[in-house]
Amino acid sequence: MTHSSHGADAEHWSRSAIASFVLSLMGFATLWMVIGLFLCAAGTVVGHAARYWTKVEGLRGRGLATVGTGLGYFSMLSFPVLMLVVGISFPAVNMLKTGQAEGLRKESQIKASRLFVACEAYARANSDRYPSEWKQLSGAFVATAELNELLRSPYPGGRPVAFEIVPHDRPVLDAIADSVIVIQEIAPATEKQIAVVYADGNVKSIYNPDS
Repeated sequence: MTHSSHGADAEHWSRSAIASFVLSLMGFATLWMVIGLFLCAAGTVVGHAARYWTKVEGLRGRGLATVGTGLGYFSMLSFPVLMLVVGISFPAVNMLKTGQAEGLRKESQIKASRLFVACEAYARANSDRYPSEWKQLSGAFVATAELNELLRSPYPGGRPVAFEIVPHDRPVLDAIADSVIVIQEIAPATEKQIAVVYADGNVKSIYNPDS
């Protein structure tokens, strides 16, 4: 192999040494992608060649080639460990997100249940009629600050008033009380489920029509 095949610039730097360092550095930076592994392998091969020709032809860059070679080997040996960490982390992150989502859904159900209790108290004091708007509950049936907190969506980006009273005929017959929705949550479109309260007081999660 000739001097020109490996090349040297005006200052007699080995282009192969520079290429080895650049390839290994790029490979290390993109190691989380499969292409990074190939770049590291290429940087290692080029680095070995560069170390030989810098010694034979007296070019500068032997140290750079050594760094490129070492970084390439280190990255390739780290790849299985990185894949193992990623393989363990993804399920853990998904479990964390699932747990958080479940916690927010539970909070919505609790809020809906407490609003139902307040509406039932209002109905008992008003000839079995539900309030037509939430502010009618304020004060006598639930403290204003508590009402505002109950109505606020627990979801990021949710509405300040995230529940609505569903119009329905009263009194609700016992035979159909478990199928008549009286309170319904308004959740962001990113949420797959919303909390609803049936006339018998049961709170459930159903499909979000806005998702």
